[in-house]
Amino acid sequence: METKQITITKVVSKNFIIDFVSKFQNIVGLNLTSYEKMIQKGISQIEEEVKQRQTKLKWFRYEISQLSNGAMAIMFYGEVEE
Repeated sequence: METKQITITKVVSKNFIIDFVSKFQNIVGLNLTSYEKMIQKGISQIEEEVKQRQTKLKWFRYEISQLSNGAMAIMFYGEVEE
């Protein structure tokens, strides 16, 4: 059975007001829920795209990189069974 690579990248960001609230939460040691929501939004978009392609995955990984303050790139990669 042949395999091929799959890669999907999404860039997500949040607005200035939410970023200000996150800085305050970080100072007092609270969970950064706005960042959690931002990451979940990107992962949901990737999952929807994988579902639309109707592919069977052998394995996959997520890689999250901070691009700037308030913006993240989420990369999904793995192997698809053909």
